[in-house]
Amino acid sequence: MSVPVTLLYGGLCGLLLTVLALNVTIQRGRHKAGLGHMPPELIRHARAHGNAIEYVPIALILLLALELSGFGGFWLHVFGGTFVLARTLYAIGFIFKVPVGGLGVALNHAVITTMSVVAVAQHFKK
Repeated sequence: MSVPVTLLYGGLCGLLLTVLALNVTIQRGRHKAGLGHMPPELIRHARAHGNAIEYVPIALILLLALELSGFGGFWLHVFGGTFVLARTLYAIGFIFKVPVGGLGVALNHAVITTMSVVAVAQHFKK
């Protein structure tokens, strides 16, 4: 069974997670910080990665479930694209202390909530 939309956004989320993980590794080296010692600067980088790890799986599961249920491709791209944008804005805002992080949080919650509601509706539609 083909799931091209989930494949695309799963790949993009994987790349984002890899960039965030590499960033944490670089910051650990820069701060000479091992486990147990995390200066505030490093905590921001680690939390940007950790926060993405918390949300990416459920978003991709919902996207996959919607795609498998036959939900429209256009809206799947809206959901997937908005989610990737949200996670990117959040990471940028959190790491660099710029205000776009708040927009990322709002978009993140909006897209996951919307996909959840649509998934429940799809269940009762069939």
